[in-house]
Amino acid sequence: MSLAANSNEPSSGLLRLLAVDDNFESAELIARIGTACGYETKPVTDPRTIPEILEDWKPQVVTLDLCMPYKDGFSILTTLQEVGFKGSLIVISGQNDWLRKAACELAEINGIEVTSHLQKPINLGALRDLLNTIRLVG
Repeated sequence: MSLAANSNEPSSGLLRLLAVDDNFESAELIARIGTACGYETKPVTDPRTIPEILEDWKPQVVTLDLCMPYKDGFSILTTLQEVGFKGSLIVISGQNDWLRKAACELAEINGIEVTSHLQKPINLGALRDLLNTIRLVG
């Protein structure tokens, strides 16, 4: 997977997907699905690196786990707002449905477009469908 991390524009014209999950396997799986759907992807397991990646790499889609060490998904929502993220957010978490919905509502209140939320373990078909829909609309 070749990433143009220093460029502000995707090198291939593909949409960029940032998969944020402290579990390496989950982040990698989401990135692989994104690549298969035609995205340039970057899996990230350390949420402390998110501000810099958002500024430098400028993804159009972010998948976000809610429960992570150092910075949870709710603090990442604040970061997305602060950097002016204008892409699509997909919350992917093993937490209860009400917590995923609360995260989505908070994001929307703060001006972040939420595409959907998914329960872990991830339904790969549902994720594929979401990513394909975003790619076609984008």
